[in-house]
Amino acid sequence: MQNSMNLMIDSSAIIPIINQNQTQIIFQRHCNYDRTNGELIPESANYQRQVITSFINDIKATFTFCDLQNTYFLLTASNTTSNNGFKRCIETTNIAMEMFKRFLQESNISTSHIINLNDSLNYKGSIHESQQLTEPQMFTDSTGYFEFLKEKHNGINSDFWIDFEEDLSKGKREELNSEGPDQIVERAVYYVNVLQRYSNYFHMKYPNTRLIIWCGTHYDLISPLVKQRILDWEKSAIVNVQYCGGISLVLNENNEIIANINGINYPFDSQYNKQPHRRF
Repeated sequence: MQNSMNLMIDSSAIIPIINQNQTQIIFQRHCNYDRTNGELIPESANYQRQVITSFINDIKATFTFCDLQNTYFLLTASNTTSNNGFKRCIETTNIAMEMFKRFLQESNISTSHIINLNDSLNYKGSIHESQQLTEPQMFTDSTGYFEFLKEKHNGINSDFWIDFEEDLSKGKREELNSEGPDQIVERAVYYVNVLQRYSNYFHMKYPNTRLIIWCGTHYDLISPLVKQRILDWEKSAIVNVQYCGGISLVLNENNEIIANINGINYPFDSQYNKQPHRRF
């Protein structure tokens, strides 16, 4: 598959794959949604429930009760909003949070193990909304680059996306000071660095725990991140991501990061020029 420079990312990496004192970061694409009103398509939302059910069943099969008592969840997602006010990544990730909440209740474990539901913290019982996980900023940055590409290709079509993803109009994009695929990767890696610092702090405070950070995001972030920082492919390579599919990053005790794509492990290049803060 690698030799063909063509990959479809499914949900097979969305499985619990961490030990004590480790953190798993999951980057999951949102559910399919109705482009007219922004709402999740019921069939896709049902598939998300299947993905989460499988994840929970794997926890039941591989974690002891003691393991589960020392497992914590943090859920964060893109705050991208449709014209009708629907936030597809938030809604997709909320399905996961509600199912994890029910699972913990059924296991007689406090729902405060979902950090978002811990009353002593500032998440107010909801998904943490992140600007780092959003769709391409050209849709909201008012630079005119979106309009330029749309006019150039007579609409939002495959040529439009090829141009954007391969940065074929880089000169015009830079002239307009708009975000391209390289900048999307930079903010994704920045976010990984932030979460890594959070993870280190968390495990220092709570030793022998497992931390699962669930990030609801977009194809436009996962695809270039995989190409540039995991597979080292050219921008012209095709990396598709199924709705509700995604990748996992495992942060181990040695501060190393291992990526999992479709069940296969790869090293992850987390190099970032600036030192990110711990909060996000």
